[in-house]
Amino acid sequence: MTADTLLIGAGDLGTEIGLRLAAAGRCVVAVRRRAALVPAPLVGVAGDVSDGLPDLPAFDGAGDGPRLLVICLTAGGRSEERYRATFLDGVDAVLRDVAARGWAPERALFVSSTGAMGHAQNDDAWVDETSSDAADTPTGRVLAEAEQNFLAGLPVGTRGIVVRPSGLYGPGREWFIDQVRAGNLADPDRMTNRIHRDDAAAAVVHLLTVSSEADELYLLTDDAPAPAREVATFLARELGVDTEPFTGHEGAARPSATRRLSNARLRGTGFTLTYPTFREGYASILAGEGERHP
Repeated sequence: MTADTLLIGAGDLGTEIGLRLAAAGRCVVAVRRRAALVPAPLVGVAGDVSDGLPDLPAFDGAGDGPRLLVICLTAGGRSEERYRATFLDGVDAVLRDVAARGWAPERALFVSSTGAMGHAQNDDAWVDETSSDAADTPTGRVLAEAEQNFLAGLPVGTRGIVVRPSGLYGPGREWFIDQVRAGNLADPDRMTNRIHRDDAAAAVVHLLTVSSEADELYLLTDDAPAPAREVATFLARELGVDTEPFTGHEGAARPSATRRLSNARLRGTGFTLTYPTFREGYASILAGEGERHP
């Protein structure tokens, strides 16, 4: 089978995206620093985005190259410098190489984050893709700039899509569960927004392959924004630990965030979530379902 999809970045989420594309009949070449960690049937190629694209023999003689391009990178740290090196310098290098090779994918998708949005909404407001608030953290501003550069740098004729997942959770992502076990929850009244890794990956595949025209920006988040206290109380009951730290009176301090992220645009494409709320998602994790990709 001739390779038709190029995946840049094959960490946990990127690998799940690639495996789902492969299951849908795509032949996926995945670029990662440690290609040995890329599972079959994905074709792993060693490469560092800071150097642009490595040699990709799978696309030799393939005309315009890959039909689908997915960029799903992790910065390996939370510093502004790391973000710039990955999401600005790295993505720019990839797009320059795509242009230099004369490739024009049908669709190209960049996985960003809701960190690219500002946090000005603290009044229980519902927030969607039309929100005009600017990113208010250094890393958020880098992501917002990277989104713009990605869309502007695509070849003529390529449909560009940016997705912003909210808080990712899933197999092996158990920090919040560990906090509940320890009875330790900072800012319990803050509003939390999340999406299960598998739903985020499935949404990406859906947006890349849906027959209708896609918008340029989508929030990837589930149906049920909820205060951290509510999620923690549910988990405590499931775990059989003391719920008292999470069910007491609300704290006097104002929570750090109360915005609710809307997935209406994503839902409008016909996409259906497997884990529409934290209840289904965390129940799956506690049942030991799924695995985190290395």
